[in-house]
Amino acid sequence: MTEKNSNFINFLEEKLMPAASKLSEQRHLKAIRDGIMSTIPLTIIGGISLIIAFPPVDPARTEATNIFKKFLLGWHSWATANMGAILTPYNMTMAIMSLFAAVAIAYSLAKEYQKKVEIDPLSSAVISGVVFLLVSAPATEGAIPMTYLDAKGLFTAMIIGLVTVEITRALLERGISIKMPEGVPPAVSASFTALIPMIVNIALFYAINLILLSAFGSNLPETIMRALTPALSAVDSLWFMIVVIIITHLLWFVGVHGAAIMGTITAPFFAQNIMANAAAKVAGQPMEFIWTDPLWAVVVVLGGSGATLALAVLMLRSKSSQLKAVGKVGILPGLFNINEPILFGTLIILNPIMFIPLILAPCVNGIIGYLSVKLELVGNAFVAVPWTTPAFIGLPLATLDWKAFVLVVVCFFIDMAIYYPFFKSYEKLLVEEEKTGEAA
Repeated sequence: MTEKNSNFINFLEEKLMPAASKLSEQRHLKAIRDGIMSTIPLTIIGGISLIIAFPPVDPARTEATNIFKKFLLGWHSWATANMGAILTPYNMTMAIMSLFAAVAIAYSLAKEYQKKVEIDPLSSAVISGVVFLLVSAPATEGAIPMTYLDAKGLFTAMIIGLVTVEITRALLERGISIKMPEGVPPAVSASFTALIPMIVNIALFYAINLILLSAFGSNLPETIMRALTPALSAVDSLWFMIVVIIITHLLWFVGVHGAAIMGTITAPFFAQNIMANAAAKVAGQPMEFIWTDPLWAVVVVLGGSGATLALAVLMLRSKSSQLKAVGKVGILPGLFNINEPILFGTLIILNPIMFIPLILAPCVNGIIGYLSVKLELVGNAFVAVPWTTPAFIGLPLATLDWKAFVLVVVCFFIDMAIYYPFFKSYEKLLVEEEKTGEAA
């Protein structure tokens, strides 16, 4: 290792790792990340509903010339006739995701504080849910409006989930609560303890909402969305994602789980983007957002962080027994975007030879993926699929566009071309070491 490489690695270890560690342990960011992650099963259920409701066929451009096209056209006709019933799971999951997020985020943060103060996570979650509904979906004529229960209310849900818990914690630490005598069942005691914090939170947020309505003619969720519109546009840009890709993989290079740390920042935006796209699809409107979790998981990091699926395939035919063995172990998990065997088995961590492709491959994938959607060569993702879904079927499912398969294949072969010279250089080094070991 050259002195320049050594200095660079030392810089990353001394400056980047401590900051990344602090960020990953920040309780509010952890609560947001964990809360959003807990809603993933609901997004998947909603995604399945969308797949069934919107078959990948355009009746205006497709003729029933073979059995497959007849099937697709029949599916489309059936889905159109039963759209209401088919979309019910979506309406009860993704369409009200912000409510679930408010509850889950508050629960996660209260869980963190439970170590220091007697705060009940379940009661905190209830308070957050009630306050969110109060400001986002007040009942009118016996009906609850759904406008801000989907993606448009997600950032409001985050704020309410965090602030209501902080208010509750502050009140409990100062002893401002109803204390029940010993012997009262814990569930009953927790309910009464949460009463004053609930009243304070409801009064505060309801007052803020009324003031905003009176002064600006918009409620709290609408005001927050107006304020965040420039930020959302910036986050959905190519340059922002390139920065995220670089930082994520710099962290991986020094042995820190970059995806987990940067995911704390990107998860809320990815969730908002795909929910907004789904809502636009259901409403028959153009889908606005490009960067979504499927595009990241199955294009940018194709096969796992560093886009190492191509590297795993190269290893299968390696002259090095070590690399060949790692390739055999890592290829199957890599198909499901799990690549720890590759990252650690090939010593990509702190390996100067593999540093450039580790960062370059996902950056190139990101540029190609972004431009493909931007130029409408591939459709926007609007279906949430698990990040472990194999890329070659994950993106087509997320977009319901067969051209997404072509995009993944193109990125895979480009990744292979990027990794190849660095892989051969590292392979040569290992082969020489293996020969020396055998001779000894």
